Amino acid sequence: MKINPFNPIHLKKISKIINYKIDEFIGHFYDLEKTLSQLDTRPPSLNFELTNICNAKCVFCGYQYQERAKSIMSEQVFNKALADYIELGGGDIFLTPIVGDSLLDPNFLNRVYTFRKEPKIRDIRLITNGILLDRFGIEEVVRSGINGIFISTAGFQEEMYQRVYRNNSYQRMRDNVLALLETRERLGISLDITIGLRSDRPLVEVMKDPDFQPILKYKPEIDFTWSFYDFGGKIKESDLLGTMKMRQVAADKKTQPCKNLYDGPIVLPEGVVMACYCAAAMDAIEDLSIGNIMNESLGEIWTGYQRQKLIAQFEKGGNLNPTCSACTAYRNLDFYRSSKGRRFGSENEARVKGEKIDSSYHERLHY
Repeated sequence: MKINPFNPIHLKKISKIINYKIDEFIGHFYDLEKTLSQLDTRPPSLNFELTNICNAKCVFCGYQYQERAKSIMSEQVFNKALADYIELGGGDIFLTPIVGDSLLDPNFLNRVYTFRKEPKIRDIRLITNGILLDRFGIEEVVRSGINGIFISTAGFQEEMYQRVYRNNSYQRMRDNVLALLETRERLGISLDITIGLRSDRPLVEVMKDPDFQPILKYKPEIDFTWSFYDFGGKIKESDLLGTMKMRQVAADKKTQPCKNLYDGPIVLPEGVVMACYCAAAMDAIEDLSIGNIMNESLGEIWTGYQRQKLIAQFEKGGNLNPTCSACTAYRNLDFYRSSKGRRFGSENEARVKGEKIDSSYHERLHY
């Protein structure tokens, strides 16, 4: 894909990457093992896959090939996972399903209210395709206490949207996004809204689409990607369209544990706890499950043998399980050398000690 280096969004992303790399380099003078040991004591964040059901069939997403039974998280699983996390000191909540859309959970809004009532929960962040934002009322969602909403969309041109997301809900999605931005401004509520573009056309073209212009007036954060994961080999290069490319990671680059193993686990609807929330984890319960929230406490699962075994497999001479070996979502530990990563470690240690954590905005680990 050709990149126009003078596009403001490209410039912002390039600047962010450069600053991040400088921060990482400086971080090599700090003790990485100290940060990792701080993260090992308890999950720094907790992901809830409220449902693995989706109302889109995106060309780049493995949902279309999912083998897991489709379900919605029960009250028993939800309450147990949240109670365990609160007992460990709480922190940030991510409604980031491996596949699926949290808004298809009929209890979605009540569950957000439940999170927000807990003093030990700081950020609540949602990733959604935006189709069902109006299901619970746009104003109710904005007032719910959610700190951030990331809207994954092909963009704001109907033909492209239908090609990439393969559903007929374009107008509803577009109206919802516009209403969300308008409502945030009208109410004056602090809510991070990011438009995540997954387009099959060059960004410079997508940004000029007429339907996008009223949305851009509200100055939402814009994220974009043209590099996609293969969902454990289920998505092929031939599935992708236009400017989309398959992300590649050489196996010999996996010389240290994956960052995802330290970010925090994901609880699946049936209670299985996965060490990793990445795309390759979709059907990889045998390789990436570290316990079941209904059988053990979250703390026991996080510090237990199964997660430590996954971390140890990356050591020199270790044999990676099939999922991790083939995974294109692998990320090394450089993030935890950065000032932000070190801060997460320090905050995690403070929660173990029961100390008060700054409640000001804190950037997400993995939007």
